Amino acid sequence: MWHACFRYERAVVFTNGTAFAVFRYKMLEQETAPGTRPGALGGRILVVDDDRDVARLVGTVLEEAGHEVKAITDARQAMEAFNDFHPDLVTLDVLMPAVDGISLCLQLRRNSDVPILFLSAKDDPPDRVVGLRIGADDYLGKPFDNDELAARVEALLRRDRAHNDHSKDRQLRFGRFIVDLASMQAIAGDKQLPLTPTEFKLLRTLAGEPGRVFTRDDLLVGVWSYEPGSDTRLVDVHVGRLRKKLEQAQVSELSIETARGFGYRLIERSN
Repeated sequence: MWHACFRYERAVVFTNGTAFAVFRYKMLEQETAPGTRPGALGGRILVVDDDRDVARLVGTVLEEAGHEVKAITDARQAMEAFNDFHPDLVTLDVLMPAVDGISLCLQLRRNSDVPILFLSAKDDPPDRVVGLRIGADDYLGKPFDNDELAARVEALLRRDRAHNDHSKDRQLRFGRFIVDLASMQAIAGDKQLPLTPTEFKLLRTLAGEPGRVFTRDDLLVGVWSYEPGSDTRLVDVHVGRLRKKLEQAQVSELSIETARGFGYRLIERSN
């Protein structure tokens, strides 16, 4: 059985705020075994971007990386597509008519812990911080490098699968506060903290070795599977979000302290 796909040769450029897909497509014929589908060994990726050229480019990059992609250019159809497609990861544009990426991210986070990657021309630090604080796992600015896009998606999927496959029936206990590694839940008394997958992985890493100072590079590698020094701002934003949720749940058994000039550590507190 032959499957037709397209190979990209350039990326997306922006002129005066307008996106132009400057690339050529070359038709390729790929032989696939009967009964198989492209990307069966990769992840299922939902791409939401109102720009058809950008959505097509993102889809092509990810399909060539071995993933199965469904692209949506009308954000109003995104939730229906999410429920039908059951993706392993979602990429969202921020600036879209009708329903923006921020609103979609909030809707997704009400019902799902699926990794979310923002792709947006709004790449200023404040915009990145907003995206991360509302529940996104990563943020990649446009124009982006195609290889970096594929690598970030792989890192998010690899990290998510590794933690989902972690089946040890083990708990980290700090008085009434429990970090349940099997169910990936943080429980304060009789209440479950509403942590995103990334926040839980960060908590699990810190709680696994109380008192140890983790540098930002330690956390980038251990939690995000990124190269050291790639984006330390990610660490600071997620630590801030985790701290806030611990405070809101009135968790007094532990706290996350800043080791100035080094990184972060989790400290047990006696009540």
